[in-house]
Amino acid sequence: MKTYHLPPLIVFIFIFLLFPKGSFGNILNDKINVADSLLFLYQDAESDREKLNFLSELVKVIHYSDSAQKYYPEAIRLAHKIKDHDLEAQNLNRLGVYYRNMNLQEEALKLYEEALEISKKNNNPVQIGHSLNNIGQIYFYRDLFEESLEYYKAAESQFLKVGNKEGLAYNYTGMSPVLGALGKNKEALDIINKAIEIRQEQGNERQLLVSKFNRSVLLMSMGEFNSVEDDIKNLYQYGLTYDIIRAIHALEKLVELNIATRNVNQAIKYAEEAKILHQQRPNSESMIEIYEMMYQLYFDRGNTTESKKYLALLDQEKEILSAERIKNYLAGLTIKKQKDEIAALSRENELMQANQKFKMYITFALMLLAFSLFIAFSIYYRSYKKEIHNIRVLKEKQNQIECQAAELNRLNIEKDKIFSILAHDLKAPLDSLWGMVKLMNEENLSQEEFESYLPILSQNLGNNSMLLENLLIWSRSQMRGMNTEFSKFNLFKVVEQSLSFLSGSGYYKGQVLENYIPKSIEIEAEKTMLEIVIRNLLTNALKFTNENDKITVTLEEEENFYTISISDQGIGMTEAGLSKLFGNDFYSTSGTHKEKGTGLGLLISKELVKKNKGEIWAKSQIGSGSTFCFTLPKS
Repeated sequence: MKTYHLPPLIVFIFIFLLFPKGSFGNILNDKINVADSLLFLYQDAESDREKLNFLSELVKVIHYSDSAQKYYPEAIRLAHKIKDHDLEAQNLNRLGVYYRNMNLQEEALKLYEEALEISKKNNNPVQIGHSLNNIGQIYFYRDLFEESLEYYKAAESQFLKVGNKEGLAYNYTGMSPVLGALGKNKEALDIINKAIEIRQEQGNERQLLVSKFNRSVLLMSMGEFNSVEDDIKNLYQYGLTYDIIRAIHALEKLVELNIATRNVNQAIKYAEEAKILHQQRPNSESMIEIYEMMYQLYFDRGNTTESKKYLALLDQEKEILSAERIKNYLAGLTIKKQKDEIAALSRENELMQANQKFKMYITFALMLLAFSLFIAFSIYYRSYKKEIHNIRVLKEKQNQIECQAAELNRLNIEKDKIFSILAHDLKAPLDSLWGMVKLMNEENLSQEEFESYLPILSQNLGNNSMLLENLLIWSRSQMRGMNTEFSKFNLFKVVEQSLSFLSGSGYYKGQVLENYIPKSIEIEAEKTMLEIVIRNLLTNALKFTNENDKITVTLEEEENFYTISISDQGIGMTEAGLSKLFGNDFYSTSGTHKEKGTGLGLLISKELVKKNKGEIWAKSQIGSGSTFCFTLPKS
């Protein structure tokens, strides 16, 4: 049975006639049902034009969801294929907005510039204006306000040229905060009022709420708080139904407004509401602002318990935001690499298709010429062999790309670990130092209290020094950038220097440090690497011992190698903990004075001993101390 397909316009007219205006609006609000219907129509469509129209409507409906990203490239490809440059530029701009929302600004900017170039070639003022608007927004995010304003002004002229009010409303809404950032508050207020006027005429409720909210933010920055609360609350109520992230952002401004107007109880209430919504749909940037305001509010009121609670929430949210930005940055690198690889494969596929067509034409022509059958067969056979070769080469390249992708994934995991360590362990001492300076500035810290904090700061900063050194060695090792230069040196002196250095560090707690390496022993190894290994192992011993515990460094000479041992009388380890050492993961426990570690030192020590052609291991029992041993070959 033949299936008949209605053109897209007739389908939408049919839906409009079938449902009354109010009912149809409710259906459109139910985005899941609309998206499912559009997806069905797209999959059932026969022509590229129908597919493009339905797909463009689909991505418009699901624009803010993660699933939209996979449909945009197909919509762009179809638009390019049938030369619908308006939809091609439109979908490029929308895909750019998707990447911008993921904080992949560089990728978004490339798409906006590509859309701008297509629109200029085809003289489409509306899409030119939207592309210029989007580029201006990227420059605004980068704090390049003068450049941003130039793009918004250029976009405004395009929309004015054709009288496109919807474009002007977007343009004025985006231009207003740029003018505000440049200190042109009156002009910014005039511009946002124009946007509000246009959107009131058009009856666009969601965008009208956004424009009024932006005006409220501008007025608050100007110190005018009397007439802004209703517009902020309206966006909050809208967000509760349709967009939780906007609701949290509105609550951020309500907290700020009520603190500014000294309505403290209401500010606290809004902050608690934001915490509840944050559990449904995380929004770290707005929550960071809310937590900072609440921390400062309770701190100023002398409520130490609540201020500490919000400071902890603030630190936690900053870590989440930092990790998310790092993840998005690495995702951007992956997306760029994948796009380059897909483009290369696409070009190669086009060449193969062209070759296939050429082969078909030759074969058809030779079939018409009976006397050339032998020649035709020979050519066909050679072409066939060439195709097999191309397929084999393509398969090899595909395998190579898959291996590269796996390697990239491994490197990304390593980077995630390193950035996580940086975000967490480097921040603590700096926060402590910042807090102490703040207390001193406010004259809340006495001289005795300041001196009591100095050993803690010294230990934390010492930890960071060792952590940074280990991270540098680890990153060079992972990127295969470490060169090994062997030389002869006195082992006793190297150990003695490390003991002297660490006895003045934050790890030293009054332990007894003894060097039993014979003073005459000369070894051949990479000196810098060996110093790092000895320092890491001694630091580890200091970390897990108490005052008066003995830490000894000894050497045993075998026929072909030396065994260096660092023993302590510390707290020791369980069999389970011992089995996790020197693995592929970071493993660490707290020391006797609650010292924190990353587990990176032992992994680096394993790498460096291996580069010096040796082996490393550990022996331990709970309550009986630990011994870390490694070997070095004799020269």
